[in-house]
Amino acid sequence: MTYVYKNANTGQVVPLEQRDPCLDMLDNWQIISGPTEPAPADDESGPASAGPGRPSDNDTKAAWVAYAVSRGMSEADAKSLSKAALIEEFGEESNGED
Repeated sequence: MTYVYKNANTGQVVPLEQRDPCLDMLDNWQIISGPTEPAPADDESGPASAGPGRPSDNDTKAAWVAYAVSRGMSEADAKSLSKAALIEEFGEESNGED
């Protein structure tokens, strides 16, 4: 699967076959699509994706920022939080099983 990065400053979108460690460490680049995104279920009545899927705890802060933004947090607020705080805030929200 392809990783899709987006530059928050310029809007540039870059698809890559592998994660890019350089882009991962830059706050203005976010993964907007990739293997952490859930595959569409058999039910195709809704949109395939409303945003990036829940990142794993091992994913980068940029992935968590993108997820937080997709869940309604402003990008500035998401970037101001630590990765641990983003995981605490959004880590269990989407799995529904606790």
